[in-house]
Amino acid sequence: MKNTARLLFLSIALVTSSFLAAQKKNVAVVTCYVDKYLDASELNGNAALLSGIATLAKDERFDLTSVLAKFHDDFFTTYSKEFTFDLVPEADVLGNEAYKNFDSRSGESDQDGTRIMDSSLPYPGYKVLIPNALKRENSNKFKMLQIFKGKADGVMFINLGFKFQPKVAVGGMGTAGVAAVMNIMLFDEAGDRVFNFVEYATAKKSIPMVSGVPVLDLDKIKPLCEEAAENLMKDMLEKMPKLIKKIDKKF
Repeated sequence: MKNTARLLFLSIALVTSSFLAAQKKNVAVVTCYVDKYLDASELNGNAALLSGIATLAKDERFDLTSVLAKFHDDFFTTYSKEFTFDLVPEADVLGNEAYKNFDSRSGESDQDGTRIMDSSLPYPGYKVLIPNALKRENSNKFKMLQIFKGKADGVMFINLGFKFQPKVAVGGMGTAGVAAVMNIMLFDEAGDRVFNFVEYATAKKSIPMVSGVPVLDLDKIKPLCEEAAENLMKDMLEKMPKLIKKIDKKF
């Protein structure tokens, strides 16, 4: 009698486990990159500042490869473990022929926010993809959903960027900080946005400003970007549980 009850219990547990496994969704991460163009929208910048930022972003010495590698590794080995859905194996995404041959500029324009950014540094194997807010067939999100149809219930876009933040300014003189900004976007199989998670953290040190414009010294800005990114990675360990709760309610 006891053996029969035990077998019945194990059978129910196995069926329940199989059912839950079958219900678990899969998501394909389709882009992972760092944008080296520092956002200056919070400053009263001029054309010279914007030109200087663009030049800095393309400077080979402004190498954020190590920052990108840590961002990628932390996301896949730590943060992703908190998700209640599974990620499609990275090798399956990057090895997909349709993905490898995809050109995000096809059928899209600069105006719809899907152009390739010269300042972006993709993790090896990934495309630099920006999800269009418009629901149309040529948008990156729909193309990705088509490519991974039957393999993923949604697609995720992750990237890391940086921005200037004014700190102290008196008569145009002062300092500016640098913040690292993480963006995680998830779209379901219908192309609807499940969430857009944006989080940032700043570096403790700052750079001087002259006439309200930060001094674009590569040797000072690069360490601030690295410090800000490191602080952000640490903060995410505490903030991921809150993100997971938001996802579970919508996905």
